[in-house]
Amino acid sequence: MNASADAANAARRAADHPWFERLARSGYVANGILHGVLGALALVLATGGSAQADQSGAIQALASQPFGELLLWVCAAGSLLLGLWNISQALLHSDKLRTRIKFVSTGLVFLLTGGAFGRYAIGSGSDSKKTATSLSGELMGHPAGQITLIITGAAVICVGGFFVFRGVTRRFLKDLKTTGGTAVSPAVKITGTIGYIAKGLVLGALGLLFIVATIQHDPEEATGIDGALKAIRDQSFGSVALAAIGVGLLAYAVYLLFRARYDSMD
Repeated sequence: MNASADAANAARRAADHPWFERLARSGYVANGILHGVLGALALVLATGGSAQADQSGAIQALASQPFGELLLWVCAAGSLLLGLWNISQALLHSDKLRTRIKFVSTGLVFLLTGGAFGRYAIGSGSDSKKTATSLSGELMGHPAGQITLIITGAAVICVGGFFVFRGVTRRFLKDLKTTGGTAVSPAVKITGTIGYIAKGLVLGALGLLFIVATIQHDPEEATGIDGALKAIRDQSFGSVALAAIGVGLLAYAVYLLFRARYDSMD
């Protein structure tokens, strides 16, 4: 009994250590870098260029830069630390089920992102576009799989709607704290508002793409974020819309850099 209590206390002390929180904040910086590159790739597509505008394409673009491998390792470490911090909060500090679900889901997202950075850093990254197409093809071959894809698409649309809602209502400001009673900078409000809306629109398009691809029984259409952005580009005035989304993703990247500094971490 004492040994288990000591282990729990040690885990709690580690989770509450100020340096753990400070290092975990770098995960927001890593996420900001990822969204910044994704936004730039979306602008390339909007202006008629060729690019793979998804997580794989963004990480590959980072890897091709000077000191790219080192940058990937730093981003991997930051994302994994932020993921572990969220999981630790769910296990050690959250009493409400809703709060625990929030911490766990957020933690898993950052752990997966950190894993993606790490895989590319060691040279074994996979193409997310091909992975999405392959997995969708397998699921579409079974009625239960088709239902799963439609439900997944609907869930992603709901998440996208939640992002838009947070952007429009500026609920994201509740995640932030300032010192000395100062108000949140207008730059934080503007980049957060634009960024959340843009991220929500991308997720909404992604979810819709999965539903349409499933109904048409065409796994080649279910190509992840890259396919969703290209589907937007191919519509009337699509290039303008995609350019706006690209700018919005760049704004979201800037907001995430602010969040690394001002997130309340609670």
